[in-house]
Amino acid sequence: MSLKLAISDTCFIIDWSYYRKREVLIELFQTILLPEQVLEEVEDEKVISWISKNLASGKMLLFTPSPLDLRRAEELMLEVATRPHMKRIEMPEALCLVIGSRLNAIILTENRGALLVPKVMKKWRRVKVWRALETIKEAIKRGYIKVFSEEDVRKTFREYEEDTGHIFPRRDLIRAINEVLSCLRMS
Repeated sequence: MSLKLAISDTCFIIDWSYYRKREVLIELFQTILLPEQVLEEVEDEKVISWISKNLASGKMLLFTPSPLDLRRAEELMLEVATRPHMKRIEMPEALCLVIGSRLNAIILTENRGALLVPKVMKKWRRVKVWRALETIKEAIKRGYIKVFSEEDVRKTFREYEEDTGHIFPRRDLIRAINEVLSCLRMS
């Protein structure tokens, strides 16, 4: 069964569009929201083509943030900027966090500042933020990516790294692989 709703920032959707198994994202979520600010940052024709196809099919929806969403995103950006131990976030990531929180959507991002928000800021603790690592892990666990061995699991993550040039932090990758393998053994 697919998850209901996700909202993606620019880096995530660009990277994911180069993944050979990119259609898994469309299967994993019923709907993926793209704030206008995200689409404005995309310049690559291949990415635009893939997004356009999914907008036309209704699997992705272009989302216009409300003035309140924009104000809350600005407030979040300022709050993050005042914390010296946190990486700054830009408007697209802040909007994804604000809108995702309001709509109970999973936020898809590779931005380290956005990943830290729910871990460090109490008000945002209930927000789910996934990188490609968590997205692939969930797709394997739900059967959207078929794997039959430990090597298949490792290969799946390696393919993403090869296709996108995005290298997963090794400690996180090992943890994800072990979690997937544990789930596979149980089923």
